[in-house]
Amino acid sequence: MSKKKQQKPTGEIAFLDYYSKIFGSEKEFLAWKKAMETKTMPILRFNPKHEEELKKLWAEADLPWKTLDWHKHALLWPENIPLKTILPGFKEKYFYPMNASSLLPVLSLNAGAGDLVLDACAAPGGKAMFIDDLLDRKGHLIANDLSSFRRGTMRKIFQDYDKEHIEVWGQKAETLFYKYPDYFDKILVDTPCSSEKHILNDKKELKKWSENRVKTLAKRQKNLLNSVWRALKPGGELVYSTCAVTPEENEQVVDSFLKNNPNAILLPQNENIPGGNGLKQTETSFEKSKVKRVQPHKDNLDPMFVAKFSKKLN
Repeated sequence: MSKKKQQKPTGEIAFLDYYSKIFGSEKEFLAWKKAMETKTMPILRFNPKHEEELKKLWAEADLPWKTLDWHKHALLWPENIPLKTILPGFKEKYFYPMNASSLLPVLSLNAGAGDLVLDACAAPGGKAMFIDDLLDRKGHLIANDLSSFRRGTMRKIFQDYDKEHIEVWGQKAETLFYKYPDYFDKILVDTPCSSEKHILNDKKELKKWSENRVKTLAKRQKNLLNSVWRALKPGGELVYSTCAVTPEENEQVVDSFLKNNPNAILLPQNENIPGGNGLKQTETSFEKSKVKRVQPHKDNLDPMFVAKFSKKLN
């Protein structure tokens, strides 16, 4: 007679126990937890073509013009201004509020003139619009998302920001290579992930959390990355990113991918953007210095993991 499968513990205690094991000490874990529970103000990313008019509006409103030191086209939210305040330039759609960490995968992708780009899991569309600004109408971007509801939201955002030229697809990203093998110059795979900051600050989500969530997501991420890779041209580049903290969804996904794809080369990250190396305590077959891991208690930014690959020429 087979034994009944033991259920994994759930809830806040299980969550904290699981994540405490990721860090080198209790002190570091508590610092991480405190940072994760701290609200992060969005940055206001803008197209350089709107910079002069936006500066004028902010000067008229007597607001300080301060940008990220590592990306000059992203304004810092003004100090002592409530979050839901309508700031100058918002109604004109001169800027798009987003998480500062979300800039990193796009900066790593570094799309440019002539590139055919796929944003494989694009909704709600903030990263796609950033990619499109970098292309500056000299390349072509496809924003794909399987959810019809999320695509609808994304289309509305594109419409509001004069981005209706971005091509929107609604296909399962894992199957794109069947119709489009070796097709795209650059691909962003910003995958669904644990999103621990959201979980930790949402009592309902925290109550139902279990380790199975991490395992299920990691399995999907590996499948997604391996599948979308086959739609990348030889010589092309792909960025894999998550806002997760777990090594199962980050370093271990990269490690598994490199072992299964000998035609993949892990590229070094830009040293001028925030973040450190992969987790020291996670064993990998690749150099951890080549991936970018943002940690809130160290970088004063929300979590982000970025890895970039190129496909060997045939």
